[in-house]
Parts: sequence; structure tokens; C-alpha cells
Amino acid sequence: MSPVAIVPSLLTFMRPRTRQASTPRVSPLLTLLSTLLLGTALSGCSWLMPFSPAPRHVDVAEPFPLQHYDQNVDHWIDPSSADYDKPLLSDANQRAQYDALLARYFGTGPQDPSPWNPQFVTAAIYRHGGDDIAALQRRRIAHFDNRMQDARHRGYGQNLREHDVTWIDAISANIDVGQFSRNAGYAAVRRAIATDNALVRSLPTADPFFYDSKIAGEGYPFDNLQISSIRPGTPLYVLGASVDGEWRYVQTTEVQGWIPSKDVGFVDEAFISRWRSAAKQSLGAVVAASVPVRDSNGVFRFAAPAGTVLPIASRDASGTEVLVPVQDAEQHATIRMARLPAGEQAIIPMPWVATPRHFAMLMKSLIGRPYGWGNTGFYNDCSSELQSIYTAFGVWLPRHSSNQMTAGTHVDLTSRTPAERIAWLSQHGVPLRTIIYIGGHVMLYLGNTTRDDHVVPVVYQDIWGLRPAQNTRRAIIGGSVIMPLTLEIPEDPDLRSLAAGPVFEVTTIDGPVPPGFNPESGDDPAS
Repeated sequence: MSPVAIVPSLLTFMRPRTRQASTPRVSPLLTLLSTLLLGTALSGCSWLMPFSPAPRHVDVAEPFPLQHYDQNVDHWIDPSSADYDKPLLSDANQRAQYDALLARYFGTGPQDPSPWNPQFVTAAIYRHGGDDIAALQRRRIAHFDNRMQDARHRGYGQNLREHDVTWIDAISANIDVGQFSRNAGYAAVRRAIATDNALVRSLPTADPFFYDSKIAGEGYPFDNLQISSIRPGTPLYVLGASVDGEWRYVQTTEVQGWIPSKDVGFVDEAFISRWRSAAKQSLGAVVAASVPVRDSNGVFRFAAPAGTVLPIASRDASGTEVLVPVQDAEQHATIRMARLPAGEQAIIPMPWVATPRHFAMLMKSLIGRPYGWGNTGFYNDCSSELQSIYTAFGVWLPRHSSNQMTAGTHVDLTSRTPAERIAWLSQHGVPLRTIIYIGGHVMLYLGNTTRDDHVVPVVYQDIWGLRPAQNTRRAIIGGSVIMPLTLEIPEDPDLRSLAAGPVFEVTTIDGPVPPGFNPESGDDPAS
């Protein structure tokens, strides 16, 4: 790796000089004016008010000077390195990772957490007869009911006004919570597939639920109803529907929540057999930030983001032909064919060999894109960014940042000082395989650089911003970036280092995530 020193800050903080105290000289004119103001105030007249300097405004969200940091991926993952095309995972390890990913999407074994697997649905999703799903809906309704919240946790809509009781009561009535206990068993007709990108919501509404935007770290983009997103071609099991039919409550291999009915196509055994067979023969992963997908008739179907997986039917010099799911008029899914561009700029057969070159290609397609809390706007947040990258290599990562610590060999450095954490990472981290978790946020270790004669680690991350220890404001980054992990932020020393939080854990990818039901399908928020 060829390190490049981070450009030092060009900002200078100026402080006003302290003036010597002295006895002020009061002019006759000032005395007269003061008398007039006092008389006016006592008389109750409001046309003239005493001067009062405006309070100093503290911006709770201001831009961070990212221009001081080199974002050229080639400067951090060196194309001239002898290891640029060296696999980071052994053939056996990568194959085991890929087999585990296939089992999560399409598996039929007792422990395979595929939404199309009757054993998984019966033993895991309905292990409490649907009562736990109903209880989760009740907890979510109460959580987003402003009548139940203190001032700090009262929710606001896109108009920056508090949600009133009619809003939450209408949503509650549209859920029919009892359906989850009434329909508490596996039914083949409830298997489905995502026919488009779909945002996963805690409740069946597209309305946001922001906390007070005057509080640092709240307001946009932190819509607390937003859980995640589902990519086209994702297997689903439909657990329920809203009363009005606009929403479906679904289970994927990783999350559970409400998505629009227009993005769900129900599948039968013939569809599943063809899709599963084609996927096991050759599955492809999208490696560009977004690829437009048009079927063989030229009809636009969806934009496939990085990390989308679709079965490959054929591949030659002219392009790659893939299977795409399409919802018909009866909300059933049919299979169409689509041809994507040739080369490695759109979709590649999985598993892609996990080399620094291929990691760099993915980062170049994603770096600088806006941050999307819970995939808001179908952009990535920190954990979905790493998911999008690792999927191409056949490595499945859990959706939630804390659960990604289960993806490899885990080391908890929380008890160490920030300096010791940084030193450990620079000495023991494995470039492109070590993930750092700091509580609600994850970063990918790239390697080391030198700064002020000290070796410091460099990380890739999709991040909203930095904050001071007092948590009074945010310095907004708002996207995926490359930055050094240092003890101090030179542009603003009041900002807390990402190595100085209450949690600091690492995991190094070296084996597949064990199969099983994922706890993040419950109350965990997006992160």
C-alpha cells in the first residue's frame, strides 16, 4: 500500500483581543437617551424597545472541510503493489462464504434462513405462533405515538410539525395487528420476491418521523421509521398486509418490516424452481453504483444498486443476460430476461475474487455518494455500504452494524485507551478484511499512513458526521469517504476522534457467518 500524507488544515481560528477594563465616560446625550428609554418602558408604549444583542447562534449541522483529505482510491489501494491482484481469502474460505450466502437466499436445509424455506419460516419466524410479531407491531405503534413520548422523543413530519393523534391512530387502524396471530403458520402462497427497490418501514407509512431538528444529530436524514431497503430479486415471505392493501409486512433473510405492495410479486413453485436453479448455476452481483435494467422488450424495470444479486442466464462479449422479476396485474411475479452491459462495470459472476483491485473498483463506484440513513433515498448508510461491497465477493454481512461483528474473528478493545486502540489497529488490522465498530457505526480498515511522524490507520466509511464530546453539534460529511483514524481532528480539535467513543470493537473476515434466525429483524433501528 502506498500511503499518502493527509494535507494539513489550512484553517486558522482567530480570537478577539481582550480589552483592558476602564471606567467608561458617560456622555450627556447617552444619559438623556437612557432616561427616554426608561420612561417609554414604564409608560407601556411598545414602539421603541431597549437594544438587546441577538444571542449567538450555534449551528448544530455545519459542513466538515473534507477537501483537506485525499479521496483518490488509488492512493490508498496502490495499483503498483505486488499484492494488487492477490486474493485476500483462500479459495476454500471464499467458497464456504458463498455457499452460506446462497443458503440465506435460496437454501432448503433446516438451518437455512431463506424466506422461501418452509422449515425456516415454521421454526424461526413463527416460533411463537405469530404473537411476537403482533407484540412488535404494538410496541412500534406506542413508540411512534407522541402521546407516549417525552419532549426529547416527540416525532415531527416533513413539515417540521409534530405528528398529531389522528396520524398515528390512522396508521394503527390500518395495520390490523390481530392478523399476525390469526395467520400464524407457513403458507406456500405467501412466498414472494421483490420486483423493485423497496424501503423497509417500521409502520405502513411513507411519512418520516424525525426528532427535533434543533437537537444535534436529529432531524434529516434520521427518519426513525426507516429500517433498511430491499433490492430487486430478494426472496420474501409475506407475513401480513395493511387493511387498505397498499403495504405488505415481509421477512427477508435479514430484516422484517413494511414495504409497498407494488414492489412485491407472489411466486409459485414453478417460479421458485426456475429462479433457484438459475441462481445456483450462476448468480451475478451488481458492482456499479446503479445499473438501469430494461427487459428484452426494452421496458425499464428498475435501477439495480451495488449489491443486487440476480441469476445469470448467459454471458458473452456483448453483455450479460440476467433473470429479472416482474409483477403482473394480479401481483404475481413472472420472469423476464434483461441484458446488462459487457465488462466488469455492471454485473459480475459470483463470487468475485476478493483482491485489492476488485475492492478498489467497488470503492471507486461508491465513494462520494450521499449518506442514506437506513438506505433513505436508496443510498447506503455505514453498514449497508459494507454489505454492498462484500456481497460481490460472496460474503454475506448482517444488516445492522453491531451484528456485523459476528462476521469474523472478534476482538473487543473497548477497555483500551484511544491511543491503544489506534495502535492495535495499525499493528494487527488486516487491510480490507478488518471492520471496526464504534457503537452505531462501522468502518473498513484500508491500511496505514504516516502523519506527523506517527503511523496511523486509514479507514473507508459511509458517515453522516463528526461530533464533539458534548454532543452539541455535527460537522457534516454526509457520504462515503477515506480518512485517517487519528487522536485529534486538526480542523476542529473540539470534535471527538472516532477512536475515542464508548465502544471500540473489531472483527476480521475469515469465515462465513453461522446460519440462523437474525435478531435484527426485531426492534433494532437502522444503523
